[in-house]
Amino acid sequence: MNREPSNAELMTALVELHGTVTQGFVQVDVRFAHVDVRFERLETRIASIETHVTSMDGELKGIHHWMARSDTRFAELEGR
Repeated sequence: MNREPSNAELMTALVELHGTVTQGFVQVDVRFAHVDVRFERLETRIASIETHVTSMDGELKGIHHWMARSDTRFAELEGR
């Protein structure tokens, strides 16, 4: 009933286990490669957003300056 596995059975089980573990690591490596690609894309997007925000900051300052000048001019016109 409770017989011990033979050496051949143990070796077969070990080889199968090794193959399964190796395949699992291959899948993990593939997934890590995909994650690396996604992080690279994310870093590129963040850099692009930072550049855009920096240029937008300058544009917003220009818009605020223009609005302040326009308000001043309209106030002068209303005062006449």
